[in-house]
Amino acid sequence: MASVPASVTPLARKISEDPNASAILRGQLQRRLEISRSAVLLNADPPIHVRQRKLVNKGFTARRIAALEPEVHAIANDLIDTFIDVGQVDLVQEFAIKLPMAVIANILGVPKSMTDTLKWWSDSFAAETGNLNLTHDELEDMFSAVDQFYDYFTSQIADRRVRPRDDLLTDLVRASVSGEEPLTLNEILQMLVQFLIAGNETTTNLLASIMYKLVTDHNLMTRVRHDHKEIRALTEEVLRLEPPVQGLFRIANEDVEIGGTPIPAGSLIWLVYGSANRDRSAYPAADDLDLDGALSRQHLAFGKGEHFCLGAPLARMEAGISIEILLSRLDDIRLDCAPNDVKYLPNVVLHGLKALPLTFRKVV
Repeated sequence: MASVPASVTPLARKISEDPNASAILRGQLQRRLEISRSAVLLNADPPIHVRQRKLVNKGFTARRIAALEPEVHAIANDLIDTFIDVGQVDLVQEFAIKLPMAVIANILGVPKSMTDTLKWWSDSFAAETGNLNLTHDELEDMFSAVDQFYDYFTSQIADRRVRPRDDLLTDLVRASVSGEEPLTLNEILQMLVQFLIAGNETTTNLLASIMYKLVTDHNLMTRVRHDHKEIRALTEEVLRLEPPVQGLFRIANEDVEIGGTPIPAGSLIWLVYGSANRDRSAYPAADDLDLDGALSRQHLAFGKGEHFCLGAPLARMEAGISIEILLSRLDDIRLDCAPNDVKYLPNVVLHGLKALPLTFRKVV
C-alpha cells in the first residue's frame, strides 16, 4: 500500500469550487497546498519515509521522554488545583485538552503564554482531517490560523539555526545522518503539523476515554483504584477499544483480494484500526474491556511496522501519570449526566469525547 496526500486536498477542492472564496483565502490555501506537497512521515513512503525517520528518531529518545515525567506530574497537579475545590469539572476542557497541549508546547519550545494560540492552530489543522462540513467562515478562520502557524514556526526555525535550544525544534533543524540530506524547511513545517496534532489531539481523546470507562464501570474503578499498576493495562485496553485515531487512508499498489472483496490497484483504502481492534477472530470477547492479559495483546491504535507512531511512549506516559494523579486526588468520581448524553467529536478519523462532565469529592 502507498500513502495518500495530506488531508487538505478535499478541502482544496471544496474551496476551488466555492465562488464566494476570497482572494486571501485562496492564497492561504495555495500556501498550505505547496507546503503539504512535501510528503512527510505519516504521508510518506520509502525511501523518503526511511530517511525522515532516521533524522527525527533522535528527538524521541527514551531519555527525552523520561526527562518530561516531572513536568507532566507538575502540569497534572497544577490543572487539578484549578478545579479540585469546586467538586465538578468538564474533564475534557479543564484537563484532557490542557495537559497534552502544555506538554507539546514544552517539547516544541513554545512559551506558556502561547498555549491557547497553539491549541487554536492545532484545532485548525485537525479540522482538515475527516471534516468536510466546514462553513465559509470556518474555512477562513482555519486557514488564517494555518498561515499564522507557518509564519511563527518559519521564524522559530530560522532562530534555532543560530540559537539552538534543548527542544525538538532544534533537534529537527540540526538532525543529520551520514549520507542523508538534512530536512528541508517544508518538511520540518509538515512534521510540526503532525507532531502538534498527534501530541495533543490524540492524547486528549485517550485521557477522556479512559476516565469515561472508569466512571461508567464501578467494578473497574474499584479495581484500578485499589491497584494503580492496573492503569497500564487499562490504557492499552482503551487504546484497543477506543483508538483516538480510527484509521488512515492508503492506496493499493496492486490488485488484491481481501476477505473475498477484490481491491483494484490504485483504489483508495480506508484502513479502520478501530474495527480491526475489535476483530473477533483476533480477540476473544472483542467488545469487552478486559484487563487480564491486556499487556500481552497487540492492537493497532498506534499503527504498525515502519509507520508505528513515534509519540506512542509519550502518550502512554502522559496517560499513566494523569490517571494515577486524578485517582489519587479525586474520590467518588461520577459522570454528571446520563451516559447516552455524552457526545463524540463529529470526525471520522479523530475519535474522542466533546465533553466529560464529572462530579467528585476532594481527597483530604
